[in-house]
Amino acid sequence: MIDIHDFCTFLYSASYVPVYLFEHKELTFSYPDQDKSTSPPLQYLEKLLEADTQVSFTATQFYSYYGCIRIKNSNSNLIIGPVNDFPYTTETLSVMTNDFSIGKSDFDNFAEFFHNIPQQNLDQFVKLLLFINYSLNQTKVSREEVQQSVGYQIDRSIDQKYTEKSVEAKEEGLLLNNYAVEKELVRYIETGNLAGLNKLTNRTRNLKIGTIAHNTLRQWKNTFIIALTIYTRAAMKGGLTPTVSYQLADIYLQQVERLTNVDEVKALINQVQIDYVNRVANSILPITSDNILHQVVQYVRDNTNKNITVQTIAEFVGYSRPSLSRKVKRELGFDLSTFIRKCKLEEARDLLAYTDKSISEISNYLCFSSQSHFQKTFKALFGITPHAYRKLEQVRGNEEPTGSHVSMSIQLKKL
Repeated sequence: MIDIHDFCTFLYSASYVPVYLFEHKELTFSYPDQDKSTSPPLQYLEKLLEADTQVSFTATQFYSYYGCIRIKNSNSNLIIGPVNDFPYTTETLSVMTNDFSIGKSDFDNFAEFFHNIPQQNLDQFVKLLLFINYSLNQTKVSREEVQQSVGYQIDRSIDQKYTEKSVEAKEEGLLLNNYAVEKELVRYIETGNLAGLNKLTNRTRNLKIGTIAHNTLRQWKNTFIIALTIYTRAAMKGGLTPTVSYQLADIYLQQVERLTNVDEVKALINQVQIDYVNRVANSILPITSDNILHQVVQYVRDNTNKNITVQTIAEFVGYSRPSLSRKVKRELGFDLSTFIRKCKLEEARDLLAYTDKSISEISNYLCFSSQSHFQKTFKALFGITPHAYRKLEQVRGNEEPTGSHVSMSIQLKKL
């Protein structure tokens, strides 16, 4: 027979998701050990402990999930969670303090507790609950049974509408690779590449988007909100601080809702793209950096297809080579030669992912001394060969992203 306390200890050690053992609806143990301030709030406990199914889960107001496994032939229940798709932001944690009745003086410890919980989506979480149930109760419960018990039925009309849309797209030749375009756009925002963004915008000006509203203006506003979420995440990955990213997103969300025609919304989408790209580009430099450093960075990015050296850049900005090298190292913290190589290799990554140029052509285009030198430096920076990277991107491009609408809605709520 399984010792429930040992089981909970090992479960927490393996998953780092908090576990709570209840006897007769009274909390007896928690893993990890903690005070009552972080225990599951009563409103969610009641739903779980009163459920008449062996396995159940519930969603919280802060977009996380708690699960429950009723242990057979006993009065014991295991409560697991909460889990969340994304890291908890300060804003989300502030909202959560209302459910947990946390005062300002306890906020730091409260925040640390939830930051230590690994991210996990609902699909992974339900599978974990099913595994725990099988381990403790030796009975199988299907995912469908769990979802039906908590009202997560799948609307069959979704499958019907998808089939109709799929047929329509094939007949009209509308099989555009929107996912590949999105990945390319994200890459340009992450790297602050305005020139690449402009080329992509011109190339995809007539890209068809799916119907996400019955009103044309609402359709474009919804498109804007989805795009803004993508841009915000990409900008943060590119180095823009979360504070700036979320503040910008909040301002743009308010602005788009005030617009009254489609052309204004389209123009704002373009403005947001350029704004985030420029901010990411500038984030590489301190805001107080002088004009010389901005010229250096821009010159390198504009001339990755040339055989540029520290000497050529120094001549361009009117500095001696040693003086410019010292200035860049002192004010930006990196060697200029390293920055040149990094910019070339980042462009190489885009060329591998989004063009049919051969590795030899890419090497020549970016002015590497030889193809073998290009391959060696590429692997040194990214930990993968150019050929392997291209194959990986081709596989990713053919994958259909799953759960995008669900995760996107959670992201939007967090903004």
